Amino acid sequence: MSSANVRLKLHFDLDLAVPAQLSALDHERLCKALATALGATVIQGLPVIAGKQLGKAGVAVVSCHHHLDAVSLMAQAVDRSRIIDVAPHLTDNEVELLATKAAAKLPASPAEAAAYLRRQALALVNEYRLVPCSVAALLSSGKPTRIAGRLNLTNGHIFLGEEHRQTRLQANQGPLQVSIDGTPIVVVADSSGHTLTGPVLDVQVPVLVPHRDALLARWQAA
Repeated sequence: MSSANVRLKLHFDLDLAVPAQLSALDHERLCKALATALGATVIQGLPVIAGKQLGKAGVAVVSCHHHLDAVSLMAQAVDRSRIIDVAPHLTDNEVELLATKAAAKLPASPAEAAAYLRRQALALVNEYRLVPCSVAALLSSGKPTRIAGRLNLTNGHIFLGEEHRQTRLQANQGPLQVSIDGTPIVVVADSSGHTLTGPVLDVQVPVLVPHRDALLARWQAA
């Protein structure tokens, strides 16, 4: 018998609709079940048929081996808490939608997964979701004041009215207390200077997470 000098690989992907009892099996048992179903007719028959066809070109099959693998296409939904942690602005229905949509491509790394879920959440909903609030702060003169604004649940930015275009806050006064109108919620905001629209104030998204339900209820009631 001639020795082999070429290795031929034939690769087919068969997308299957399997009964529920098969789809519920783990990877190893699913592969075994499908191998049994294919049986000798396919596993042994294919090399025989290939050998006959290749023989017409003077090619002999010296040896063969097969590899069978099966991957479930039914990805499990992402735990909803992982989505809420990075996107507390989403409603329950939107969280459920993203939990299913994002599962198939969710990165294994926790940090990469969080960034991926945040991007997907913003791709799903990136509109302003505003709740009225007021910010306690010190003016540049040192006088305490309370500034009315609207907190954007989507990214934590606080929008101020035009009356605050000339307002200047004291630098380096630390985190500012933000009260959400109509609720007992108080969160902290960071001040990062001033622009033409007035002070730049932002609440970090993770700070909103513990208050998500109440904040969404306030937004929906506005």
